Amino acid sequence: MKLLLSCISTQHSTLKQHWTQTREETSCPLTVLGSKQKPGGDLGGLVCLIDDLGATQKVLNLSMAAGLAPFEKDVLVTTFDSIHRVDTQLQTLQSDFISSPLFNALHSVSRTRRGYLVASTGIDLLVEFSPTGEVLWTWWATDHGFSHTPTGELRELDKEADHRIIKYGTLQQTTHVNSVAELPDGRVLATLFHQGTVIAIDRESGKWETILEGLDHPHSVRILDEEHFTVADTVHGKALLVRLNSSGHGTTIEEEVDAGTSWLQDCSYNAQHNVWVLVDGKHTRILLKRGRRNGEVAQQNIAQFDLNPEWRLYEAYAF
Repeated sequence: MKLLLSCISTQHSTLKQHWTQTREETSCPLTVLGSKQKPGGDLGGLVCLIDDLGATQKVLNLSMAAGLAPFEKDVLVTTFDSIHRVDTQLQTLQSDFISSPLFNALHSVSRTRRGYLVASTGIDLLVEFSPTGEVLWTWWATDHGFSHTPTGELRELDKEADHRIIKYGTLQQTTHVNSVAELPDGRVLATLFHQGTVIAIDRESGKWETILEGLDHPHSVRILDEEHFTVADTVHGKALLVRLNSSGHGTTIEEEVDAGTSWLQDCSYNAQHNVWVLVDGKHTRILLKRGRRNGEVAQQNIAQFDLNPEWRLYEAYAF
């Protein structure tokens, strides 16, 4: 098994300094994370290829690289304002493969039956697009009950603006929705960072319901099969295996995988290799844990890859 790993910044220490400073300056609930302004300048970013032994084989510099999803034999990589296409060996890069004025601080991306879903996090928006870049569906959180930021300010967005050229701080966002995935029944799951929830959205009406709550700034919702999905309970440092109730409403947590961190940025279960892939953003490492085959519970590390502490890790794609 090999991994492609995205790093949203290669200046982690600068980000930490910014977070500490803005935390002291911002008056908001202690459970809320983020700042009203993004740090200035280019903070770097990259995608790297990691082999079975944990060695970095190749690095591709790509500012603010975040979400990863398979595209034919290649991989899509989200950045702040665009989606790029790279091959799995990082030998070729098609810059701005898909772009839209609706793209702002793109985070995770995932496949659907019709195309792809991406979290346009900076403007609290979910966008589905075709493989050729045509916008197929949108869901604005501000139109569906999430109208105020964590500091109580009403958010009003110009939907006709080119948001690719604007930077919004995390506390200017009402949800900081950061990952999205399509269920087999057509509903859309999304993680709401500020609310600590996973919601299920009806495509036609846009109405939503909370199906998992009590999470601490979650990320990385991924569909495993018709009954299960996984999600990172980020600050609690746990990867969750969640079963959808037969009624289609509500969920049950079937397994918690402790990553031993206070910031689990990403988690996924790879059925082919029977392994959990855990991206520890606090300690800048990747953990591989034995999976669930034959009813085993993932507890023991198979491998641990320690990486450059200046890398602000985001997501891993196993292939």
